[in-house]
Amino acid sequence: MIWNSTGRKQKAKDYKLHNKFILDENSLIYREIRFALSHGYDFIANLGHSTFLISYKGIRFLTDPFLSPHIFGIRRQKPALRPDLVPEVDFILISHAHYDHLDMRTLRRLKRNTTIILPENTKPVLGKTHFKKIVELKHYSSYREKEVEIISLPVKHNKGRSILFPNTETSSYVIKIEERVYYFGGDTAYFDGFKEYGREFSIHTALLPIGGYEPTLLLHKVHMNPYEAVQAFIDLKAEYVVPIHYGTFHTIPKFVKVEAPLKYFKEEIKSKNLEEKAVIVEPNAVDICVYSS
Repeated sequence: MIWNSTGRKQKAKDYKLHNKFILDENSLIYREIRFALSHGYDFIANLGHSTFLISYKGIRFLTDPFLSPHIFGIRRQKPALRPDLVPEVDFILISHAHYDHLDMRTLRRLKRNTTIILPENTKPVLGKTHFKKIVELKHYSSYREKEVEIISLPVKHNKGRSILFPNTETSSYVIKIEERVYYFGGDTAYFDGFKEYGREFSIHTALLPIGGYEPTLLLHKVHMNPYEAVQAFIDLKAEYVVPIHYGTFHTIPKFVKVEAPLKYFKEEIKSKNLEEKAVIVEPNAVDICVYSS
């Protein structure tokens, strides 16, 4: 059963110290995910930051899993679902090795009978952590498993993790599940590559980052603001856009509230008459996908 553990006792000690920042079996998001899975619904669940659980026709993938209570002492703005409660997935997609996107504390607590997709030069970061299959993808290369194809594409973001791992690459992904095409933008500034991807792929749902852009003087070359994210959506020619990477963390904590990325994203979507194209799933919420294919 998908809700069973892998047989290994889950390490919850670290999480007991941060009860206010962790959601358990009684949380609404946990119950909503269970409901969607038990009824066979397609859904998108926002687990915070860039961590999204997506299910389509029974295929499940998890993006940039970060479910720890804090990062370098910066506490979450909203609590995280306890990692061992995340259902087993078919794929884990890692866009890059920055600590808020590749979190080893989370990965060790997830169910790991899965294929994990990593950018080039990132596999060593995992150390001895075991997964069913570990796949490094170079840009413009693809991985196929049954009816799923995953393609790695470059973005505009700084590579590397630390002095121990200085050359880890940064990627976005196209995920093809039968006729449905998702685009997971990971972490990126705006760049002309979105136009290229829009010409190349018939994207149904684009997950694009909207937060972490302040102060713009320092971050405009690595993060999009909400207005640029909407332009990227237009460039991609996608049917729908899901904003990600907001409202959970920021390198400078006060900017989580100062930025108000979702507010400006909604305003820009409205000004472009694209409100029906935006699927807004706020942190710790689930959207049962009823929009057209």
